[in-house]
Amino acid sequence: MALMVIILLAVLGGLAAVPARTWMAQQEQVEEADRQLRQLQGDISDLEGQLDRLQTTSEIERRARQDFDLVYPGEESYRILPDGGQPSIGG
Repeated sequence: MALMVIILLAVLGGLAAVPARTWMAQQEQVEEADRQLRQLQGDISDLEGQLDRLQTTSEIERRARQDFDLVYPGEESYRILPDGGQPSIGG
C-alpha cells in the first residue's frame, strides 16, 4: 500500500512538472513582452516629442538650414572645408 502511494505521488509529481515548466516559460515570455512594451512606449514618447518640435517654425527653420543648407533670400551661405578638402560640385 505504501509503495502504491509513493508511486502515485511520483506519477502525479511528474505530471505536475510539465505544466509547471510551461507556466514558468510563459512567465518569462510575459516579462520579456513587458520589457518590450516599456521600450516601445518610451520610443513613442520620444517620437511624439519630436513631432511636437517639428511643428514649430523655429524647428522647421533649424532643420532646413542644417539638413538642406537652405537660407532666406538675400542671405549667403558659406561652408568651411577641412584642410586639404576639395569643394563639392554645386557647393
